[in-house]
Parts: sequence; C-alpha cells; structure tokens
Amino acid sequence: MTSLGRPALIRGRRAVSFSVLLGAWFVAACGSSDSGPTSGSAAGALNSGGQLGTAGALSGTAGAPTAGAAGLGLAGAPASAGAGGVLAQGGAGAGGTSGNAGAGGASGGASGAAGASAGASGSGGKQAVCNFASGLNVAWVNFANDVPNPDLTTFKTIFKNTHDAGGRIIRWWFHTNGSVTPGYGNDGLALALPQSHIDGLKAISKAADDAGVALVVSLWSFDMLQENAGNAYTNNQALLEKDVNRQAYIDKYLTPLVTAMKGTKGLYAWEIFNEPEGMGPNGWATHRTTLPAIQKTVNWLAAAIHAADPNVLVTSSAVTFDYCSKISGKQNLYSDEALRTVGGKQGGTLDFYQVHYYTANGTSNSAFMHPASYWGLDKKLVMGEFAAQATEGVAQNDLGKYLYEQGYNGGWSWSYDADWVWPAGQGPLQTLYSAHMDVANCPGQALVAAANLPAAGLPLQNPGLRPAPSLQALVLAAQHSAASIHALADAGQAVRARAEAEDMVNRYPDSDAVREIERFTGAHRHRNLRTGAYGQLTFE
Repeated sequence: MTSLGRPALIRGRRAVSFSVLLGAWFVAACGSSDSGPTSGSAAGALNSGGQLGTAGALSGTAGAPTAGAAGLGLAGAPASAGAGGVLAQGGAGAGGTSGNAGAGGASGGASGAAGASAGASGSGGKQAVCNFASGLNVAWVNFANDVPNPDLTTFKTIFKNTHDAGGRIIRWWFHTNGSVTPGYGNDGLALALPQSHIDGLKAISKAADDAGVALVVSLWSFDMLQENAGNAYTNNQALLEKDVNRQAYIDKYLTPLVTAMKGTKGLYAWEIFNEPEGMGPNGWATHRTTLPAIQKTVNWLAAAIHAADPNVLVTSSAVTFDYCSKISGKQNLYSDEALRTVGGKQGGTLDFYQVHYYTANGTSNSAFMHPASYWGLDKKLVMGEFAAQATEGVAQNDLGKYLYEQGYNGGWSWSYDADWVWPAGQGPLQTLYSAHMDVANCPGQALVAAANLPAAGLPLQNPGLRPAPSLQALVLAAQHSAASIHALADAGQAVRARAEAEDMVNRYPDSDAVREIERFTGAHRHRNLRTGAYGQLTFE
C-alpha cells in the first residue's frame, strides 16, 4: 500500500482418546493434502493401533499405514507399543523431502507417503504453503528502520493483538528503501552483513513466534527508487540493473542473512519485492527501471534464498493482476518460465503468488469480484494487501472469509498502523477465524492441518444428535488445538504450549479435548461454556 511518497490509497484434524494419542504423536504442517491411501477404512482402527493419515509413523508398533484419512499424520499406536517414541519430524509430500521418522519405539515406524501437497512438513522438508494464511500487514514500526534496533514492545503488542483476533501471519518490510539496510560502500556495492542486522531480525522473529504468529519478510519495496531513499537510490538502481551489484548484495548480505535465519521459528516466507511495478515504466516512483530488471532481480534473489535454505518459502508481490495473471489482457511476469527466461537461474522461482488490490486499481483486478481460479494461475495465490474496509459489496468484517471461501490461500489486510489502522483489521480476522478455525493452524510444522480432514464421520460430543455445523467446527477445532499443544510440549516449547492451552480451554465448549488439556497443562477456564442438548452454546 502507501509508503512514504506513494499516491494515497493506490497500491497498486478424526479425534481419538487421548490415552491413545499420548503414546505417539506426529503433527503435519499446514497446507493442502494429497489424497490418502487407496486401501483401508476412512477412519483407521485407532484403538488397535491404526494410523490416521499417511504421514510418517512414529516408531513403535504402529497400525497399518494403508488405513486412514488423507493427509493428517496423527499416528495411532497403543500406549504400550509407542513407549519411548518421539515426535516424528515429517512425512514427505508429493515432490517434497522425506522427514525423519520417530525413533525409540519397539519396532521402527515407516516414513509416510503423503503429506502436504506443496512438500513435506517437519524439520526434514520444505515448509508447506498454507491452505489459508490469515493475517495482516504491519508493515513497519519505524519506516525502513526497524533493524538493527527494533521497537520490540510495539512489535509484541501488534503480534499479540493479531494472534488474539485469529491472525497468524504478519507481513513486514525490511530494507524497504535501502536507506538504513543493507548499507553500501563507496564503490556502490552492498556491505557485508553486520551481526546487528541478524540480531535485529531474529529478535523480531522470536517475538512473533512467542506470540504464535510468523513473519513474511518483504525485503525491498518500490521505495528503493523513491525520493525518500535519499542517496541510496543510485545504489539501489545499480543493484536492480547491474549484475555485479546484484551479486554483491547476494554474496555479502542476502545469503549470509538467509543462512543465519535458516530454521528460525517465527518466519513463514521471504518476499523479494513489494509492488516493484511501481518503479517500472508505468509506475509512480520518482525514478524508474525496466520490468526485465525487476524480473531478473526476483529470479536471482529467489535462487539465492532457495540455495541458502531449500526449505523456506519465497514469494514476491505484484501491485495488480495486470502483472500476475494468465487471463486475456494481462500477463504473468512471475511464472517459473518468465523468471527463468529473463534471469537464467533455474532455482529462481516463487513458491506462491502474491497480488494486491485496491478499488483504485479497477474492478478488472478485483479479488472481491472473482474467485482465485479466475486468474488462471498455476500456484497458490495470496492477496497480500487490500483495504480493511467494505469493498465491492463485501462487508468489512467478511473480507477474509470471502477470500477463504473463494479459493484464495491467504489474505493480509492493510494495515495495522497505516491508512486502515487497527482495529480496522481485527473484525475480518475474527470473522474468518469463527467461520474457518483451521486458519489458526497456519503456519506450522508443529500444527495440525485442519483443512486436510474429511468432512464426514467426525466423532462429536453428542453422538446421538446432529449438531449445527458451527458446533462441529468448534469441537473439531478444539481437537486440533489439543494436538498442537501436545506437539509444542513434545518439542520443548513449554511456555508457548501453556499459553496456547489457556487460550484453548477458554475459547472452546466443554469437551474431552478441553478437559484433557486442562489436566495436561494446568490451564483452567475462566468461564463455563457448555454445549446444550441441541448443539447450542450456553453459559452456566
């Protein structure tokens, strides 16, 4: 959206008894799933050790991997068989890298065959693109100057508020205009990455992870050629247009930074550019470059990030669908073919597309008038910016819910602290979370992917009744949350597990899952929310 100097408003989980689950756990990453095994019942005989899903089984005498529902990855094993097993670290998705199976049980488990369709989850494989990444833009606390000395108090408030509203992704700008970072020498080349910049970014990402959210780190904005870049703009332009300058930035700064951040919690994706078309021939920036220069930079930087950390996600944003669509009259500058053709680097491609929309960009570019499928794209699609206000017949609080239900893979409203400031973005997050609680499980290599569950056959609190869909969603979400809490505890994240437990037992109706988490963590309810005889929620 607007940054300094931009024209205003134109920016371009089946439940099982927890006595069974405590013996063996695997939690799959967020993201869409490939189909499950071709043999076996949809449920799997959990109480006799059947495996739910096709992700890697924990060691111990686990059930047959041919039984189960697609893609969840919770391994059901008798407590006696799973004793000594540890949390599995990932099953391979189609095209992904197989993770490490659990170790220490009576008889070794096998690596699963199906996980998230975008790749494997866990420490052994690539982060999956979420089914829907719900969140918002910060996009800065101090414009272009959050690193090396971030205002962590403010960041922590933003992260907590976003998480409590149901959001899990924060899009945040790093270099922005290059006036502070990366820094240039007298020769116009990027300086070597200082430790203070690593420390600053790690501090922000830790604060994010502590709050239960994760960052999309947007490296550069069109502001690199704005007047607000000051004297840095000439070096920024050389980085865009000269191979030696671009490579110097990669070698001295970007690759060391990505390497230092590799495996860091609180990071969802790297983003190359915010709306780079703004500094293209038809843009609005003070100074201009060419579209091929932008494409080449995306290709080279994406290749460098993938080389330094093959498991992390990379994206880049387009100001409108004019630059990222295959429908008539538009072009996709960021397809694999386009980027490789211009930049020449095979690994320099994006893991998901990101596009922005504001009404000033015209209804032909509107995500709120077209489903995601309309744009003819070959990868998952996130709406990385949109105004946190009613848009083209979609009420303000329904914006995120609309995007979810129209097949988009994320929505990040603009912006916590600019234009449509908080709490404008709170309602859309809350409404989406209430309607589709699986969004709370993104991202996460230690979280359950609710979107991967079958719709039928869910064991509910009142099996003799037919609860309303909203109750079914609440019970299911509580089961997912319980699984996440156990996974966090197994991973040694006791503080975060307790925080999530307090939230879970006070958010969901009374159920076996809620009571088990109360016993497991010591968390307690501050209210008494109960499920009535007909599925209604009541206070006692």
